[in-house]
Formats: sequence, C-alpha cells, structure tokens
Amino acid sequence: MTQPHPQPAPRDAAGVRVAVDAMGGDHGPAEVVPGAIDHARAHPEDQVILVGDEAVIRRIAGDLPANVSVVVASQVVGMDEHPALALRE
Repeated sequence: MTQPHPQPAPRDAAGVRVAVDAMGGDHGPAEVVPGAIDHARAHPEDQVILVGDEAVIRRIAGDLPANVSVVVASQVVGMDEHPALALRE
C-alpha cells in the first residue's frame, strides 16, 4: 500500500528557515551578511541562519535580530576547488 505524499504547508505566520553561506558570493560576507540581515528585519516571521566565520559575521552584522542565528563553519571550499574533491579531502 503506497502512502500519499504529504502536501507542503502553506506559508503563514510561521515563515521559512533559510541557511545562507555568509562567506560566499562574488563579494563575500561584506555583501551577503547585510543582505541577509535586511531580509531578516523585513521578514521577522522567517528564520535566517548565517553559516561561516562567526567573528567576521558578527563584525559586519553588529547586533543580530532575534530571528538570525550563526552556525560556525571553520572550513571553506575555494571557488577554484572541485566540490566533491574538497569534501573528500
């Protein structure tokens, strides 16, 4: 007997959870972090998780809104590295 696939919950006051590579992008954390913080302030129902170097994130962001958290990632995959190889090493 097959189980029906659950339907996604409609977007409501619960918002969404978004993880952001704070160290990535063409301009790095100087552009990514303020953009993520702007989104968090404009959408307090969403949870924003900034992933990367906590000291850099906090230096750029200052006081974080209540709906923003930081997950420390101590390693970085460079733009010139092959992702699968970087994970194996």
